[in-house]
Amino acid sequence: MPTINDTYPAWLPAMKWLLTPFRAAGYSVKKDHTTKFDALPSVSYDKLRHTIRNGDLLFCGGDYAFSKTIRYLSGQSKVSHVGIVYWWNERLMLLESVETDGVRIVPVSQYVENYENRGAPYNGRIYLARDQRVTIAPTNRKGDASGDHNPMVEEILHFAASLLNKKFSFKDVLTFLWQGNTGRELHVDDEEFLCSEFVAKCFRKVSIAYPDDGHGFIAPEHIAMSEHVQALVEIQTK
Repeated sequence: MPTINDTYPAWLPAMKWLLTPFRAAGYSVKKDHTTKFDALPSVSYDKLRHTIRNGDLLFCGGDYAFSKTIRYLSGQSKVSHVGIVYWWNERLMLLESVETDGVRIVPVSQYVENYENRGAPYNGRIYLARDQRVTIAPTNRKGDASGDHNPMVEEILHFAASLLNKKFSFKDVLTFLWQGNTGRELHVDDEEFLCSEFVAKCFRKVSIAYPDDGHGFIAPEHIAMSEHVQALVEIQTK
């Protein structure tokens, strides 16, 4: 299994130091993160996939430069990305917002073995989680999750589909850097999305809310730390 590299580039603590004069009174940069992804059982994707349900959450903890920036400013979090999993014609798909494409759909298997068509898995760790507030539907006659009918999740997915091709919010990256370091509000709710903003907006359609930084800004760590989100397993990559 891949291991997360928790050595961060020197410019990140340097940036935190340089922005100190702009920090709001009484604000301190986030120093901790949820531990619910620690010591999870590690399961192969092939054995796991038919237990995954529509509306489950896929969290990733990347070793890419942008991923490490997100993790560092989220209390050195284990996670830097989040998306919504669903079944389509017996294929397990992921709804997500990424910097290269905006809101898109990709097979989950690409994360496991061929991320961004590079011939290698995602560089980092992948976790499966479930929000316990999502109604659990009966399994189908096969006993797997691919045929579940869940009106609550279908409303989430219907709304998510309406956001396809919306842009990734690069200005929210700057907001993340500024707000995470200074505590000064800069976030504007609009139709461009970081991954976590996209997920949070979809779940709000069924009145499921996630915590934020106190100023309306939501990072993957905020969703992960919700008391309703249960970390299930770590997915092995190939």
